[in-house]
Amino acid sequence: MSGLLLLGVVSGRGSCPAVTPPHLRLDGDAYAAILLSLDCLPSDPASPEWAVQAALAQNAILSAYAATEDVLPVALGAAFTGIAAVRRHLDAERATLDAGMERLAGRAEYVVQLIAEQVAGAGAPAMASGSAFLKARSARHDQRRHLARERAGFARATAEELASLSCSAEARPLKPDGPLLDLSLLVVRDREPVLLEAAEACSRAGSRLALSVRLIGPCAPFSFLTETSDHD
Repeated sequence: MSGLLLLGVVSGRGSCPAVTPPHLRLDGDAYAAILLSLDCLPSDPASPEWAVQAALAQNAILSAYAATEDVLPVALGAAFTGIAAVRRHLDAERATLDAGMERLAGRAEYVVQLIAEQVAGAGAPAMASGSAFLKARSARHDQRRHLARERAGFARATAEELASLSCSAEARPLKPDGPLLDLSLLVVRDREPVLLEAAEACSRAGSRLALSVRLIGPCAPFSFLTETSDHD
């Protein structure tokens, strides 16, 4: 084995889920360290391919754990020569781990996206007089502007409503032709049914604007990794 990559720590209350790629769960006194053999990754750690594969593996493995227990991800790139080195690191960072796990205890991340469906157009107006054609084209433009305003308002209202059910919310960057809303929520597990019900209600309400709500989770709380304030 060429070494171990520390992906994160978990509360130690669950078991190792079946997830690809295979990984190692190192149980300790308080937490369990989640490790990936560096043999599973490209040989050059400075390559973009290494970073992409390591990030995908970390997300898949830790999110599988997040379904049943608390997860504290670590910054990608924490490589160690072996088990003994990992244990020494965890002992040295115990206070930091305690603070992070206390802040995230009983919580997981959910991602809310608002997806805009394509609205069928009325088609080009039948050729008549020049003024009739211009009036019809102007009406179509007005309809599109009105729809865009309504969708933007609905996105704001949805973000506010679903964020109110979370401990903390973090907006993710929007991409052209992507979701109208991309929001990470740190959610207490006991509140997950309430969040799911609210997201479904928002999706039903958005159908009149050809909008649907996509809820992804539970995920490892990567969006809240560097957050320092406590949440009740």
